[in-house]
Amino acid sequence: MLAAWAGVLLLMASGTGPTAESADRSDRPLSIFSLLHETPWDPACSSLLDLGEDEEEEVEPLDLQFREPIPSFLALEDILSGGMYRQVVNPAQAQKDRSQEPTEPSRKMVEREQEIIIKARAFSEEDRVGPYKQPEWTQHRRWPTTRVYLQQPPGGIEFEQWLEIRVPKKGGKKNEVRLREEFEFGLGNRMQLDLYLHTVYKRHRGSESSSANSLDWRGWSAELRYALADWDEIFGNPTLYFEYILFNDAEETIEPKLLLGGELAPGWHWGTNLVYERELTGKSDRTEEYKITAGVSYTLIDKYLSRGGAIETAYVVEREDHVSERAREVHIGPSLQFRPIPKAHLDIEPLWGVTGESKRLKMFIVFGWDF
Repeated sequence: MLAAWAGVLLLMASGTGPTAESADRSDRPLSIFSLLHETPWDPACSSLLDLGEDEEEEVEPLDLQFREPIPSFLALEDILSGGMYRQVVNPAQAQKDRSQEPTEPSRKMVEREQEIIIKARAFSEEDRVGPYKQPEWTQHRRWPTTRVYLQQPPGGIEFEQWLEIRVPKKGGKKNEVRLREEFEFGLGNRMQLDLYLHTVYKRHRGSESSSANSLDWRGWSAELRYALADWDEIFGNPTLYFEYILFNDAEETIEPKLLLGGELAPGWHWGTNLVYERELTGKSDRTEEYKITAGVSYTLIDKYLSRGGAIETAYVVEREDHVSERAREVHIGPSLQFRPIPKAHLDIEPLWGVTGESKRLKMFIVFGWDF
């Protein structure tokens, strides 16, 4: 402390204040070592006196020589205030310095979080495939009663065998087992062609003889799908569907649909169809059907197993000789898909009737194979 006071007295005796050099150094961090290793005081600085704006006088530098460095004014002020120097560090610079350490913990943490995000979407059946950028799961029929988008890419071919079991309520029609063979062809330009061959087996219930049972060829049908855009470019991925049906001993029938579907969350898929079906006959003798189907499913094992639910609602109007019969049917039940190998899928969907006019059971079993 005596040395510090001696320095102050020397400065006061010389009539000088803080120099330009000391002012510049005030912007730089100082340490206690600056007290001993400060740049030697320059006597020329004594000419920088506060003479005012209007006074200009040249003062020749004093010929003073000091063998020992004199501490700067700011360093002395820091000592006299009773405090030691504390270096102030920019937090951003400190963070940057820590990021350059060999371990780089912050970078590793970011990479680890990214890996978790990727694993949270670890359903490869939702990977985009083909020219339409559609999820892989859409290329295999998820629900028998609800269609979604296109199943075949350009040049793709698939065969599906359908088994539909219809059990009416007591006093209703005969039990039916409807067989359907379907061939699907990817045409390109977001189009798909399906051809169906229809057969029906009817079995009488009760005491009737087995000779009344029958297996009949019903006819054929063809459907054409057209997707309005690539996948996810339009909400719901709308796809236009038109089917032409020609059955034996029945009127020609058309069935246009609007197919909608998508992904709710990783592993969760949905679909819904708006359906209108009618016979191509006069208004007084034709059957019309308005239908809405919907399904939702969740993937249990990626590309192997999924389960969910399905619902089918229909309003049917049958007209004959100006007499109309109307029915409101609602069927609901679970849905299951099993894919033992990538080329094959098995869909099982039993639906039970929940209204008086519904059938007791409509069960769908579909086996498909991709070529």
